[in-house]
Amino acid sequence: MTGIRLLVVETWHPAYRRPLILIAGDRVTVGQQDTEWTSYRWCTNEAGTSGWVPHDYLVIEEDGTATTTADYSTAELTVEADTVVTGFQAAGDWTWCVADDGAEGWVPNRALSRMP
Repeated sequence: MTGIRLLVVETWHPAYRRPLILIAGDRVTVGQQDTEWTSYRWCTNEAGTSGWVPHDYLVIEEDGTATTTADYSTAELTVEADTVVTGFQAAGDWTWCVADDGAEGWVPNRALSRMP
């Protein structure tokens, strides 16, 4: 898989340390919509782990539960301004990035810029 080299323009530190890891077909309880990134919903799996999941990855039922449509991890990547990462996948104003040291996770698009 080929990615796009991106310059980190804003330092980012994860807000949550324990990621929610989902496999396509998992059932979750769906909670509130994020007020900043409105395409995300707060979800909790059967083990009680919670995290923000893009609405596009959920088939929400009337009872407030949902089935996930794809594998997904809420892991965020710590990045420092003026470093370079490789971006692979975008979801709701965030991009899945891999650092040169192999660490990976989501970074908000506002912290990234395409390389010239």
